[in-house]
Amino acid sequence: LWAIPTAEVPLTSLASGEILDEADLPMRMMAYTPCYRREAGAAGRDTRGLLRVHEFDKVEILAYATPEQAPSIHTEILERAEAAVAELGLAYRIVDICTGDLGQAHHRSWDVEVYAPGADQWLEVSSVSWYSDYQARRANLRYRPTGEKGTRILHTLNGSALAVPRVWAALVETYRQPDGSVVIPEVLRPYLGRDVL
Repeated sequence: LWAIPTAEVPLTSLASGEILDEADLPMRMMAYTPCYRREAGAAGRDTRGLLRVHEFDKVEILAYATPEQAPSIHTEILERAEAAVAELGLAYRIVDICTGDLGQAHHRSWDVEVYAPGADQWLEVSSVSWYSDYQARRANLRYRPTGEKGTRILHTLNGSALAVPRVWAALVETYRQPDGSVVIPEVLRPYLGRDVL
């Protein structure tokens, strides 16, 4: 998994061509990888600093599910990303992406955005997508329903845990004090070993 833009594709392909048992679903996976992107419109003032980087580390969460399980799994992945942002005490919002802005593969997608007061911008820190059977058909991901003959196509769902550089930008801008110090959110203090930077 090197020089990839996201771990979504390798994770989706893990069971390519296999038939899973319904009793094993939903199946949840995650990968922590370095990611590399050259994003469209990557020019101008936002090309420096933490808002738009071309190399970053990311945790990707992915699930295989039956069509009946998929709506609740989609909500579960969103709630995990939302809980992480809420624990940091950041102002955030959930954006339900309209169908006109969705890619061909997407069935439904939500973005989690945090507010960065210094930049006066909402920054996308997670995108949680439900692909219905779009990716599964291409990867030949199927499952055998319990007590039935034949197979059905799985649904795939994924989400980025959090875009760390953008979260750090929002943390610094939100918790910066007049003297230039930054108060560390309570939830991070055990990991950083201090209250203030």
